[in-house]
Amino acid sequence: MSPKGRFEGEYRSAQHQRSPVSKRVIMLAVLVGSLAIDAHAAGWRMDPAGSELRFTASFERSPAPGLFRKFDVSVESFPANLARSRIDVVIAVPSADMNSDEINGAIRGPDWFDAGRFPVAEFHATDVRSAGKNRYLAVGTLKVKDIVRPIEVPFRWESHGDAATMDGELTIDRAAFAIGVGEWLSTKVIGADVHVHFVVRLHKEG
Repeated sequence: MSPKGRFEGEYRSAQHQRSPVSKRVIMLAVLVGSLAIDAHAAGWRMDPAGSELRFTASFERSPAPGLFRKFDVSVESFPANLARSRIDVVIAVPSADMNSDEINGAIRGPDWFDAGRFPVAEFHATDVRSAGKNRYLAVGTLKVKDIVRPIEVPFRWESHGDAATMDGELTIDRAAFAIGVGEWLSTKVIGADVHVHFVVRLHKEG
């Protein structure tokens, strides 16, 4: 099943199991599918098994790790044709998990991710540059809570036949995406930086 069908199915199921979802949330859920590249058009598709998208914030200067349990990655025309390469990532924001029901409920709330209003985060890059042997830089935009910022994502790429792995890490300023508002704007308790680490397993299409 395509990412569109999978995410649409999940949101339809959630709609029946919980209170009615607003039209805005439904539209954003459908957008997840439309943003993901069709499997026939993409050169590489993500294998969920073995892929992970983790983040580490800081609480009183101690690491506070978490991960997104649902996301999808599409890679097109890479690495054979860098000029035409494209990388698209869609993230199901409500899948954020910091191993605590209380904390998970808080970060999905309006002061943090506001997942009810903004259930999808996106990264898109059409500028992919070589940065040395097996190393690349994806220059694109990250959209979180309807805020779009330019961002550069360094990563490594290893491929063997029809299988590939891309991994990398970067640091994001949470305030740039209004993650933590009101009293949480202060960085005395929750640090300003969020470190992101990803490992994505892919297989070649076609």
